Amino acid sequence: MKKANDIKDDILFRVRVVYILFLLFGIGIILMICHWQYGPRSAELHKQAKKITYQRVSLKAERGDILAVDGRLLATSTPIYQIRMDFGAMGLEDDLFYAEVDGLSRSLSALFGDKSSSSYKSFLVSLRKEANADRENRTNRYKLISPRRIDFLELAKLKKFPLFKDGVNKSGLIVEHINKRIRPHGSLASRTIGSVNASGVKVGIEGAFDQQLRGTDGVVMKKKISGSFKVPVDDISNIEPINGIDVVTTIDIDMQDVAESALKRQLDIGGADWGSVILMEVETGEVRVMSNLTRKSKGVFVEDYNYAIGRCMEPGSTFKLATLITLLDDAKASLDDVYDADGGESVVGKVKVVDTHPEGEITLRDIFRVSSNIGFAKAVHDHYADNPGRFVDNISKLGFDRPIGISIRGEGRPTVKRPGERWWDGTTLIRMSFGYALETSQIHTLSLYNAVANGGKMVRPLLVKELREYGQVIRSFPTEVINPKICTKETLIKVQDCLKDVVLGGTGRILKSPYYTVAAKTGTAQIAQGNRGYFDKYGRRHYLATLVGYFPADNPKYTCIVSVKTSSNINYYGSSLSGPVFRAISDRVYMSDHSLERSEINHKVVTDSTLRAVKGGYAEELGYSANKLSCDIEGIRRENGWVSTAIDDRGEIDLEKVEIREGIVPNVVGMGLKESMYLLEKSGLKVAFTNKGRVLTQSLKPGSQFNRGALINIKLVM
Repeated sequence: MKKANDIKDDILFRVRVVYILFLLFGIGIILMICHWQYGPRSAELHKQAKKITYQRVSLKAERGDILAVDGRLLATSTPIYQIRMDFGAMGLEDDLFYAEVDGLSRSLSALFGDKSSSSYKSFLVSLRKEANADRENRTNRYKLISPRRIDFLELAKLKKFPLFKDGVNKSGLIVEHINKRIRPHGSLASRTIGSVNASGVKVGIEGAFDQQLRGTDGVVMKKKISGSFKVPVDDISNIEPINGIDVVTTIDIDMQDVAESALKRQLDIGGADWGSVILMEVETGEVRVMSNLTRKSKGVFVEDYNYAIGRCMEPGSTFKLATLITLLDDAKASLDDVYDADGGESVVGKVKVVDTHPEGEITLRDIFRVSSNIGFAKAVHDHYADNPGRFVDNISKLGFDRPIGISIRGEGRPTVKRPGERWWDGTTLIRMSFGYALETSQIHTLSLYNAVANGGKMVRPLLVKELREYGQVIRSFPTEVINPKICTKETLIKVQDCLKDVVLGGTGRILKSPYYTVAAKTGTAQIAQGNRGYFDKYGRRHYLATLVGYFPADNPKYTCIVSVKTSSNINYYGSSLSGPVFRAISDRVYMSDHSLERSEINHKVVTDSTLRAVKGGYAEELGYSANKLSCDIEGIRRENGWVSTAIDDRGEIDLEKVEIREGIVPNVVGMGLKESMYLLEKSGLKVAFTNKGRVLTQSLKPGSQFNRGALINIKLVM
């Protein structure tokens, strides 16, 4: 039996051994730490540790909005989300995953709709097994759940799904925030609004103002806590993102919609290939409409190219305005000068010139009115055959030899030939006189006509009005004059009268209106087909049908150009093909823009016995229409309200103002369907109707109370 001292010594020995072992182990740890911290690989390990633990993350700035002239959105960014999972997340336990995978699969299938719940389960389980098998390397972990991106409401719903509701760390849920660019009005003015794609191609306003719209991205330092979960940390290098600036355009959504609808309808009816429209305010140069449509298939049209500014072509007869200005202003020709149109076919210089509508001897004024190619060819030949460069110099003064300088990308470069250049020959001057042998864009042509409407002052077309930051204007784009005087005052008055004559009794008669005056010019140009001349490989001719002008002619407010390209041999004239589009736009603009001059409304009772029925509607427009029909309506003040109609015992039509009050049924008897639908739906009612014409009866009594969403039936009669 061991003595007590021996036992004590034995214990102390063991303690010392353990102590020494711990000491050696601790020293080893310290040495290892020192090796890692200060050894030959220390710099590399420091860098790797910092990379794993801390990460500098880019914070995307919000892209600015593009707005219409009245502040409505044309393009904006909305958040969307892409869903991934970290199947190797440290908090994602197998027990939890397999307990919730069935419910999660059903929920994902219902949300995305791209796979069955069983397919989703197989997909999720296989990814979990891959992650478990690769835990040492921890690669191939972050998997896309579905290619479809979801919106904020769908994300809120997804976060309540089985497994995901347990939080980011336990579920491995990764939500990627992405800003998606949307256009609330669909394809309306889409080519003008433009885009910036992933490869950096910039188009339209989005491209021209990309730097202002995109803002400046920020940077934040994030620390990895566990799995894929990171939190931001304070760091001196953190930079807050600076959101993009809003761009306010000059586009009017309502006018754009009218123009695009009219253009689409005409392209469809005429079987045309493409068409474009520009509507511009005369004094400011602000572009209210820029529409471009290309036919893709029967009844299907898209905005895929900005023909209005990008396509330079031989303009045809619309160029005769530039020729007329040059003849009157530079050559001092007279509108009373007489030329023989030779019955519609003549040789001028070295060129055989043909007119569609044969004429005999006519004055220069009538040459412009009927758009005689022969007349213009002879006038230019008489005045400029010995000095063609002088004619070209005058055309250049009108801006046709250089880009107009509009603020968006894609403007075409015009071509004006000069004597002595390679492509100038003995036919060039004559062909140029009536709009051939040169190429220009529609925006150039419009700018010239706008200058005539604007008292001779040419302004640069303006598409962007302001830049705004948080609602505050930080930069304005004023009207820019590019030529203060295109011609003398005397010449200006003469060409203005000639443009009116075109509509009153010439090729532009389709625009003649009893309500307002229009000054315009038509143009029908054959389009060259390369080496084939003016015929394509099928033997067809292609035409550019154009109508350009301004209204009201006596006090111009708007200038408009409509161009349609077609290969039809039936309907290809500027008057018949583009005219209906111009007329639809000018009619609608004239009736909707109350700044245009019109007769004052100060009426109440219609006493003209020839007027048997009047639909209810907008008071100002109804009174204006009755006035134009020479009806005597007395008593109603000029008010921007709605009126209903009633016929009394004497056959007179009373107009009564309709008040829209919340919860009270308005009286729509006598109104048309459009007006009655507007009033009833604005009041909060749901409308059902039968027949057509004006409202005869309504199921809910006028003045009675109703609950919002109630149904009202209206019966119409012709």
